[in-house]
Amino acid sequence: MLALPHVPLTFGLALLGRAAYALVLLPLLYAVTDATGSIALAGLAVAIYGAAASFLAPLRAWFIDRFGARPVLAILTSIFGGTILGLAILSLAGADGALLIGLAGVAGAVAPPLGPTMRVAWGSLAPTPELLRKGLSLDSVVEELLYLAGPAAAGLALAIIAPGAALVVPAALVLVGGLLFVCTPTVGAMTSHSPHDPTRKQARSLLFQPRFVGLLLPVLVAGTVSGTMSVAIPVALTDHGGSAAAGVALGLFAGGSALGGLLYGALRVPGSAARQLVGLASLLLVTSSLVALTNGFLAVSIVLAAAGLFFSPVMIVAYVAAHTAGGEHQRNAATTWVNTSHNIGGAAGSAIAGVLIQSAGTPTAILAIGAAAAVLLATSALLARATPR
Repeated sequence: MLALPHVPLTFGLALLGRAAYALVLLPLLYAVTDATGSIALAGLAVAIYGAAASFLAPLRAWFIDRFGARPVLAILTSIFGGTILGLAILSLAGADGALLIGLAGVAGAVAPPLGPTMRVAWGSLAPTPELLRKGLSLDSVVEELLYLAGPAAAGLALAIIAPGAALVVPAALVLVGGLLFVCTPTVGAMTSHSPHDPTRKQARSLLFQPRFVGLLLPVLVAGTVSGTMSVAIPVALTDHGGSAAAGVALGLFAGGSALGGLLYGALRVPGSAARQLVGLASLLLVTSSLVALTNGFLAVSIVLAAAGLFFSPVMIVAYVAAHTAGGEHQRNAATTWVNTSHNIGGAAGSAIAGVLIQSAGTPTAILAIGAAAAVLLATSALLARATPR
């Protein structure tokens, strides 16, 4: 993939900008804590940042589809980088918590969709469906590695420099990488589409297309599994190594996901995208649910590593399918809905798991959430058979 024209430059710059997202959360949490003396306010700042970034993502994608990637990304990247830089300076100055929380919300609202835009760019960089699948596999695996290494790097930085100073690093990365990515010929070729274009009428409402919703439900399930495990594993391993053991076990889940993405990119998997999604998400769900029946650090780690093998492939197939489903006019929106579905699933899984674990215990919580997720997968299979309009 890296031998294809324009791929190293375009992909490398996109990754440089996307690395900011893997580095920003821990410094933001500790910067607001240091400035205000309140972990509650810091948690609120991170939550508002994450909520704005997730729930406004489809709106940002719409702007890109409507006005073109280059101008919209340039504006979003500049405001996002400037806001993070402002957070860094103001937190070091001990600014008021309300101001810092407000800036965190602004940063989340304008977070530039470098990842979804890069996934759309693979459509022009990879000239065949097979190469597109491999390109998206590479993209997914490297993103997994970014989110494995990012928090660790941020933690090391926080041991050396103040949290506010550490926030300067993601601000610089997104400004340099993001703006140079915007200047690449690949992004420049992503033209805007007039609302008066007659071909737009039939492609307006992706969420009103049953087959497209059917593609999103397995991604929702994958996010739910991830969110559930992030809450359930620390509780399950409380007496088997505590937080350190939980961190290793969840790291093995991410490592298994990266390996699964590489394997999927190298293999030829038969079947339609809809069938692959339901099949892969079912394997992810069944394997991860075995955590409810296991005990001890080693057994839980093995189960999570095995479950992780199916996580990245679900996302890869969903991105490939979204690339086709979005057509020429809604590719950014389609790939962004995949991201949003994952994020919604992750938030829902975490929240529901916390409530159920508190009231019924970890095994019951995992199995109950798994049963609900199985219903979603059955619904996805039914929607996949809907006749396209």
